[in-house]
Amino acid sequence: MHILVATDMSARSDRAVRRGVDLAARHNAAVTVLSIVDDAGPEALTAQMVTSVTAELRRFVASLPGGDAHEVIVGAGDPTVALIERVRTMGPDLLVLGRHRERPFLDTIHETTAGRLVRLTACPVLMVSDRVDRAYDRVLAATDFSPAAAAAITLAHDLAPQAGIDPVHAFHVPYDGVLSRVGGGGDIAASFRAEAEEADATWRARHILPEICGGTRILPGSPLEVLSTEIRATGAALICAGAHGRVGQGRPILGSVATDLMRFPPCDLLIARAG
Repeated sequence: MHILVATDMSARSDRAVRRGVDLAARHNAAVTVLSIVDDAGPEALTAQMVTSVTAELRRFVASLPGGDAHEVIVGAGDPTVALIERVRTMGPDLLVLGRHRERPFLDTIHETTAGRLVRLTACPVLMVSDRVDRAYDRVLAATDFSPAAAAAITLAHDLAPQAGIDPVHAFHVPYDGVLSRVGGGGDIAASFRAEAEEADATWRARHILPEICGGTRILPGSPLEVLSTEIRATGAALICAGAHGRVGQGRPILGSVATDLMRFPPCDLLIARAG
């Protein structure tokens, strides 16, 4: 296994480096830690920053358990463009990123770096939010009964083989508030739930899920709200979800659940594609 960790030298990215090195130790994997210095400034200043970042990043990685065995690369360019190119040429098995800096308004209209990486490359992405003080011991799996959701669960199990996995499917009942007031909401919700249960059974028959994977909890509500509530209830440190569509397609093709989770991850987030 080859893990590529991308860092912008922020505290958010430090957590990603720690998690990448921790996963490598648990799986006997190789790690490359990559940082791209923005080359928008003067060339001499960019070169100086590359030298400084290289020294600082090497010290930090070497300070981690087993970190001195891993490679550090610092380059210059447009950070997002250069990172996508590195992922394509290096072909890592997993890309680890820190959580992006929240921009409440811009995040609703602009694609995040993680979103672009998932859309433009086939590499699974692990976005790290939490402190790295333990192995993942519980995984919440957002499922829409797709091959991509099954692939995400399988990868999560590979990364954390001892962790319990709890699949969750959220279904939306249109006009639920209005229907509840007139007494028709219950029947419609029951029909949506029955449809989801049937889809769950078909999905499990088509895909081999890890034995540790539990039964699917099928809950009413918007996916992000339901998943956030379940994260708090279960104490899961990792959530996994599938990305849809072919590499290079537009943002909506990734799936609204994956897109929303990348913008507002409630904990560490793993995104994977089918195949």
